[in-house]
Amino acid sequence: MQAFERGHAFFMGAAAFFLLFSILCRFITGVILKKLNREAENMSATENRLLKQCKLKFRNCYELNGGSVNAGVFVEKFMQGIRVGRCSLRLINQLSGQFLLLSVFADGIGSCLGLAHGETLGQVLPYYLQAFLSLYAHFGLSGLIDVPGKREALKITVTDFLENRMPERIRNARQDSARLEEEERKALREAGKPVQNGAAGQGGAEEENGPATDASTAWEDGAKGAPPAREGGDGAELERLLREFLA
Repeated sequence: MQAFERGHAFFMGAAAFFLLFSILCRFITGVILKKLNREAENMSATENRLLKQCKLKFRNCYELNGGSVNAGVFVEKFMQGIRVGRCSLRLINQLSGQFLLLSVFADGIGSCLGLAHGETLGQVLPYYLQAFLSLYAHFGLSGLIDVPGKREALKITVTDFLENRMPERIRNARQDSARLEEEERKALREAGKPVQNGAAGQGGAEEENGPATDASTAWEDGAKGAPPAREGGDGAELERLLREFLA
């Protein structure tokens, strides 16, 4: 009889243990989502590692795909990839339900064994009460934690930021980078240093070749009968010689 009483204590203890883990898994999921929601409200300046990785990956996808990114699908993949250690947040939330089932299952096994050993309904009634209280506690706390609501709120906040604000930030960053490069090239040209980067190098070559090009153009115009005007005696003498040559 004492051995059977120890069996009762074992099954009731196992049921309580599984219920505790069920509530703990749901609580961990809710805490993580609540923290991410709080950080996502100021996502532009967040220091959260997961959200910073999300922004970096979105920016890389945006640039690689030429600005064509489905923000909804991207955020859904990001949500599925949130992990605590080696376990995804989705798996932890599913484990909560599995532990609840194990808790109810332990209560059921204990009551069935009690009835099989000739116990009355009143003697196995604690198993039924514990199973009922376990279900009530689990679903009551799940409603207060509201994991689905927190997950949906996080998805909406992150999607709104990536879809409506992030593209503008990327374009502004590109414009700022281009302006800084142009200012650096201008400073190098003013300092008389060679510029060897893209358009600046071409601009420098055009400036260096500018006088020769102007002189060539002026000579061609003179050969056609429209000699360029010159200042001073040398210019006038050159103009007179050209007129005599073309006469």
